[in-house]
Amino acid sequence: MADPTTSTVIVTAAAGVGLSAMAPQLDGNALFGAIIGAALIAVNQHDLKAWQRLLGLLVSIGAGYVCAAEIVTQTPLTRTAPAAFIGAVLVVPVVLKTLDVIDKTDFASFVPSWFKRDKGE
Repeated sequence: MADPTTSTVIVTAAAGVGLSAMAPQLDGNALFGAIIGAALIAVNQHDLKAWQRLLGLLVSIGAGYVCAAEIVTQTPLTRTAPAAFIGAVLVVPVVLKTLDVIDKTDFASFVPSWFKRDKGE
């Protein structure tokens, strides 16, 4: 029996190909690269539930597709498929790690002590 993530990836890929055929404004190469990158992330996340993997898959696809054009303009890459793959693989984990670091950082320690006021004054 197939893993639920494998079935989800196949259905999502089929839906992506169908959407790109119906909407000519969609960049099919970028969508394909984003789906492949997101599938790589979703398959390797074993500690999450199926619905969390599916949500992560969809967010990674969106992030990869949206970032593809910017990655092409800012890097030596000339095609949107590899750029979308890189965007899907890198953007979401980097953002999640950044949010984790921000959550653990004590920003009050950056304020100089002479700038802080005592409550009694």
